[in-house]
Amino acid sequence: MLSLFATPKPFRGHIGTIQRNAITSWTTLRPRPEIILFGNEPGAAEICGELGLRHVPTVTCNESGAPLLSDVFGRAQQDAVHDLLCYVNADIILTSDFPRAIEETRKLNRGFLMVGRVWRVRIEQSLDFHDGWEARLRKYVLERGEQAPPPGNSDYFVFPRGLWTSLPPLALGRGWWDPWMVFEARRLKAAVVDASGFVMAVHQNHDQSSYQYGLRAWRREIHRNYELVGKKAGSFCLWDATHLLTSAGLRPTRGIRYFSRRVDSLSAFYPRLSLPLQLPKQAIAVARALRQAIKASRNPLYRLARLVNSKLPPDGIVAILGLDYLSENQKGPGGLRLADGFLMGGTPVMVYDPREPLMKKAQDELGGPVEFAKSVDECVREADVIVIAAPLEEFRSIATCPAARRSPRCVVIDCCALLERELSGDDIHYISWRER
Repeated sequence: MLSLFATPKPFRGHIGTIQRNAITSWTTLRPRPEIILFGNEPGAAEICGELGLRHVPTVTCNESGAPLLSDVFGRAQQDAVHDLLCYVNADIILTSDFPRAIEETRKLNRGFLMVGRVWRVRIEQSLDFHDGWEARLRKYVLERGEQAPPPGNSDYFVFPRGLWTSLPPLALGRGWWDPWMVFEARRLKAAVVDASGFVMAVHQNHDQSSYQYGLRAWRREIHRNYELVGKKAGSFCLWDATHLLTSAGLRPTRGIRYFSRRVDSLSAFYPRLSLPLQLPKQAIAVARALRQAIKASRNPLYRLARLVNSKLPPDGIVAILGLDYLSENQKGPGGLRLADGFLMGGTPVMVYDPREPLMKKAQDELGGPVEFAKSVDECVREADVIVIAAPLEEFRSIATCPAARRSPRCVVIDCCALLERELSGDDIHYISWRER
């Protein structure tokens, strides 16, 4: 038997709808798990009463209301009815393959952490959970959604009671805590099982409209988590899994990606191996740098993302203007793909395009710390780096926007040579991407 626990946001608007979808899906799992909702957000007590869930209203949070991992996981391990626990983000729909995956993983007969990449899709309405709902959902996700690319991180974490012996005060939902979970499980010599090939866990895309403090405060919280986690633990991901679970069964991980990550991480757990592993790690670092150089030479989006990151301050925000164009040689939604790449890495992004169909597409496909701006001026006021990814006349207004001439200087990266003449002065840091 399983105890599921989560920390939902307020049950309002679109966020409320998709959280209700997710939590209702958990009640359909068989055998039915214990479900615990932590926190006293509006609507939490009501849905617990309606669906027969357990409600723990008091939870330790940071100054912006993000629950702390140390309190939530510690209390779940202490108070859950069952000895098998799972933390899952409150927007994740689970289906019948989830308990089957847990049963397969338990065959390891050792401590474990089961994780996996999610499938991302936009769902606007409340789901009908009558007969056949799983088949309908799977068909919709396969047609309209996509699985997060590897290596990725996880939105669910299954583990036995007592696995975690020391938990840092990381803010849940603010990045970097999920790689720490993989790192800590490996440090504790538990198996890390990547169930991405077995479980269809569905993330319902949404923006951050429920977060009232703005993207810059969000970025500061992400940075604070990183400082607590550190570079070593923060580098962990699903390439650090020890086992893979697929439809063919459970097996140890194999392949160069997993091997190189194993060599990279061994000295973190066994300091005595630092010297013997020095040469292999140097060889892996050279190979990785070569692979990244090849990727950069072939992928203009990757080169552009590296430039943007080099200009961002620690609490910086990126704004992307235009969602369907990047260069003369590349067709397709370049700006949209660029935004998605930043969001996957946890970087807050604003997007704006005056064409309603493209903004609707962005709302359907993007999830995470994203704001859908209503004007160029809004982007210029809030963002530190502005990427012009489409040659639209409306974007020329940046040249006359007073907010662009502030201190520290706003960085404008122009992929379309749209403002080459207008922004040639020293008051705005102008970079023409076509020159690169």
